Amino acid sequence: MDVLIRDSDALRRVSPTILRAYLEAHGWTREETWRNRILVWSKAHGEQIREILSPLREQSDAYAVRISEALTLLSELEERSQLDVYHDLIGAGADVIRLRSLNGAGQSGWTLGDSVEFLTRARDLVMSAARAAERPGQSVYRGRASGDVTDYVRSVRPLPGYETGPELTLHSQVPAGYGTQEDLGDAFRAPFPRRATIALNAGLREAGSKVEAVLAGENLSDVFGETASQGVSANLCDAVAALARRGHGIEVNLSWATVRPAEAGDSQFAFSESTAEVFTEGAELLRQNSPFPDAHVTGEIVRLDRQSQEEFDGRAVVLYQLDDRPVALQVQFEMQDRDEVLRAFRDGLEVSLDGDIHREGRQYVLHNLRNFGVASGTV
Repeated sequence: MDVLIRDSDALRRVSPTILRAYLEAHGWTREETWRNRILVWSKAHGEQIREILSPLREQSDAYAVRISEALTLLSELEERSQLDVYHDLIGAGADVIRLRSLNGAGQSGWTLGDSVEFLTRARDLVMSAARAAERPGQSVYRGRASGDVTDYVRSVRPLPGYETGPELTLHSQVPAGYGTQEDLGDAFRAPFPRRATIALNAGLREAGSKVEAVLAGENLSDVFGETASQGVSANLCDAVAALARRGHGIEVNLSWATVRPAEAGDSQFAFSESTAEVFTEGAELLRQNSPFPDAHVTGEIVRLDRQSQEEFDGRAVVLYQLDDRPVALQVQFEMQDRDEVLRAFRDGLEVSLDGDIHREGRQYVLHNLRNFGVASGTV
């Protein structure tokens, strides 16, 4: 596709740091700085020495013109379209996540619904990584995501779709790194976007090894028993399973921003459509075995553990939606709330309470009950 990029705003997205990182990565040599305004780069091409003038002042009226000149020359020397070079330039300032369906799914036309589903599951994949970066070591991430996580997910940008078939390239922008920063604790950790892509890389790698073990004959309960500390969550498994089904297999490629090199090399993961069921069952197992701390429960009391209300000892069952499915939650109410519990049961009123949900055998049990309340029952 032969596209010339002339849009000033688009050209200004190529910062001096991004252009420098790209040129260094592609073998260009820094020659000199002219009046602290222009950085001169050179590279041998055949019998010629070609030069690129990299502007340092983004406020300059000529900034977009200089970037356009650089883009034109790079396109010529690399024998690629300006659009391809431009996307790689922008990618130098971002960790890049590429999703591609396997097994020829792109040869058949996708409906609007297919495309929406693909984008939604890609968002879920990125969201799972961001939540793992924020709170590592959890088997399930429930409830509403934090502001930091939602802000990060909103910042991840898909490239304009010009490929044929169900493919998606996402840019997770990261700040440039200037030299090596000594590890001085949390204050100098990698920026959140980089921690999110590192979590995604680790989670996909570990998830792939777990699925291989199950397919080789190991027991799924043993394999997925304790994986949260290694970056595998039910959320990640659900997203990969959905992408693998929708794309008849899914390939995920991760590469790191040139402006902030990572110790890990680029990664490529491929999951066939047949692995989707393993991921789904693994996700369900992780949910079942994972406690739900600080849960806010709203539901209806559907059963008392005593035959008569006169013998009621505080034990009751609340019907509650956990992970979008109804569960019978065992609750030990305080005896001081006895009359209110019985009123809610008798009148079919909704109750609300907070606590920690644990799975014990085949039952879900609420511990550390607090903040009990009964709906008024009035309209």
